[in-house]
Amino acid sequence: MRTIRSATALVSLAIIAATAACTENTGPGPQTGGSTTLRVAPRTSTIVAGEVVTLTAQVFDEFGDPISGVKYTWTSSDESVATVSVTGTVLGRGEGRAAITATGAGKAQTSSVQVLRGEKQPKSGSDPL
Repeated sequence: MRTIRSATALVSLAIIAATAACTENTGPGPQTGGSTTLRVAPRTSTIVAGEVVTLTAQVFDEFGDPISGVKYTWTSSDESVATVSVTGTVLGRGEGRAAITATGAGKAQTSSVQVLRGEKQPKSGSDPL
């Protein structure tokens, strides 16, 4: 009987230790490890030179919940095609395609922006004036 009690106590201690390890808090602020993901929207855009499109970035934790307080940096692969502001606003400068990358919480995600030259074409089904 004494052996069963000892084994039960040992198993109980192991379960308590494992539970405590799983619920450990690693500190305040956004977590950059684990399975966090960064999403940029929209993933692709087409604009005419001189127009703008605003991209958004958001980091999500391993449960899919947004993480607040993350600072993002934005870069363009080709500033002759498109430039990007610190807030994610993209300005079409010249014809071509540029990759706009957001970086935050140790993650990076890219959006593809195609810039067309000339005037924007009317949507099909609309009557030009």
